[in-house]
Amino acid sequence: MVDKPTGPTSHDVVRDIRRWTGLRRVGHGGTLDPLASGLLPIFVGAATRLNEYLAPYRKHYEATVRLGQSTATDDSEGEVIASAPVPALTQAQIDAALDQFRGEIEQVPPQYSAVKRDGVAAYRSARAGEPVEIEARAVTVHELAVVDASADQVKLTMSVSTGTYVRAIARDLGDALGCGAHVVEMRRTRIGQVFANDAHSLDELHAAAERGEIWSLAVSPADLFPDWPRFLLEGEQLERIKRGQQIRHAPVDGCDRALAVTPEQHVAAVLRRDELSAATWQPEKVLARGA
Repeated sequence: MVDKPTGPTSHDVVRDIRRWTGLRRVGHGGTLDPLASGLLPIFVGAATRLNEYLAPYRKHYEATVRLGQSTATDDSEGEVIASAPVPALTQAQIDAALDQFRGEIEQVPPQYSAVKRDGVAAYRSARAGEPVEIEARAVTVHELAVVDASADQVKLTMSVSTGTYVRAIARDLGDALGCGAHVVEMRRTRIGQVFANDAHSLDELHAAAERGEIWSLAVSPADLFPDWPRFLLEGEQLERIKRGQQIRHAPVDGCDRALAVTPEQHVAAVLRRDELSAATWQPEKVLARGA
């Protein structure tokens, strides 16, 4: 787990991890803007096949929003494109304006985003001076609260679904208040039950790599999915899983997926419960292959 600092892109972090581990197969579990800091899960090797399973988990953020200015990127890295006086607002009034952005909403992603239109990322078109119309898409804002407010800044905390843009929430809040707004600070504090406070800085990872100890900072992929049951498998059952064959195992109430782990606590596969037989589990993603 990486605690990304402000500045580098998520791809920059992936590049560093590739260099420090010597592995080419490295991916991240959810893009963070260069401006943003915080939790960035990094998957390596066969575990890269698991990053899609993070999508259902809530993402938690802290953000500071500057009122009175709109920017091309909806954050402080972009050019200011409009300014307006900030009305005198109470925290209660700001909270009331945020109410329309809570729950299941339709959100238009920022022009500077990776959303594709006709196969081209929106940010590429925007940089070329050819902004495109981006369609709104359904996202869920589970929690959205005002932590503090001053004359021209608002501090927010939120938990949101995958695909939600914090920058778009800031932009739309500014529009609702009639003065424009953009993000000046943003931090991802948590994904599901994994916290940024438990992640390692790039400096820590670099130092560990220099000592030849980077793997001592790695965590099991299973730690990302604490709500999934773990089936300890060995012998013939483990071999069947490696071959992609189903196994019999007692069902777990309320769980459709489980992790198959080896006696060494390595994740061998993601299992999915059979729809017709609760005690039958089928490998959905196999990480450990048989000989």
